[in-house]
Amino acid sequence: MSNLLRSQDGAKKYRKYRATGALERGCPLCSKIAVETFRHWKIVRNDFPYDLIAKEHDMIVPLRHVKEEGLTAHELKEYGVIKKDHLQKYDYIIEPHEDAKSISKHFHLHLIIGKKNIS
Repeated sequence: MSNLLRSQDGAKKYRKYRATGALERGCPLCSKIAVETFRHWKIVRNDFPYDLIAKEHDMIVPLRHVKEEGLTAHELKEYGVIKKDHLQKYDYIIEPHEDAKSISKHFHLHLIIGKKNIS
């Protein structure tokens, strides 16, 4: 899906990054600096945004390195509060299908402020 949402330049930049083996050497989401931090979650900028559709593209990720099925009740409850109280500036919250996730071992959701007048 991400190749459908990135420009050719953006997709090329992402392919080059992946070709370095960076995703196999560790989790880039664990080390990302937060734009905003909560008790169990952080919001981070996406270095490889869906630039065909997004004016801004952040991600919300749990502070723990965990897959979705490993999220605790406390983490899920806090996500619900964050979604209600802090994510209104975003137009879309996107979760790719499991097969389309390039970082499948650290749960994350894409937060998009859409471009206007996309043709």
